[in-house]
Amino acid sequence: MRLSNIITGIQPEPFRLLIHGCEGTGKSTFAAQAPDPIFIQTEDGLGQIDIPKFPLAESFDSVVENLNALLNEKHSYQTVVIDSVDWLEKLAVHKVLENFKGKTSLAEIDYGKGYAMLIPLFETIIGLLNRLRRERKMNVILIAHTKMEKVEDPSGGSYDQYAPRLDKRVNGLIKEWVDTIGFATHSIVKTEEKEGFGKRTVAKAVKDKDGNNRVLFLESSPAIVAKSRYSLPDKMPLDGEAFFTKLWSIIHQP
Repeated sequence: MRLSNIITGIQPEPFRLLIHGCEGTGKSTFAAQAPDPIFIQTEDGLGQIDIPKFPLAESFDSVVENLNALLNEKHSYQTVVIDSVDWLEKLAVHKVLENFKGKTSLAEIDYGKGYAMLIPLFETIIGLLNRLRRERKMNVILIAHTKMEKVEDPSGGSYDQYAPRLDKRVNGLIKEWVDTIGFATHSIVKTEEKEGFGKRTVAKAVKDKDGNNRVLFLESSPAIVAKSRYSLPDKMPLDGEAFFTKLWSIIHQP
């Protein structure tokens, strides 16, 4: 290695985004507004969205084949979307169980070996996504559903947190790999209303000036898993056009 090989300045690269949220928040619609997307379906839920997509993948190997097609065949897509990564995990589980006759879940495999075998499978997926970013300059969006999990605080106590619905090993691998994690949800405010001689707390959805009542959180907190390596706001409307325009301007800033 020589000093002449040192790289300076900002190096624009395709983005890596994980978006998670509860059902019906519009995660797929949001991702459909990314630059020239192509969807890899691992669950059946895109019938009402007019967007290019591969047929529903019924096996882990089908997803690998789809990624290889994007890598090796001529096309003009700029963003690959896996919808969803938690259903991809289910396909990976089925692939692992093929090696253990009579087993119906990973928990039945001794010493946690079954769960550990998920990691190389997802490393294969990440390897192909890295090649798509490097060789085909494609952005990556991973969509996941959300689960509520209990977090043990090292300083004592515990709290509930919205996190991607993934095995903790797979979750850790993906969270480290992506540049941005967004939590999609409805914009809710809590107000107090009179009820008899007392009061009750009521949660109501709030719309912005454009009629949107969904938001994307981009900063982690005890309540949610989120992050961003870019200078994005802590919270934005769940508006794909506005989000991807903002992200593009940051990545390609002069």
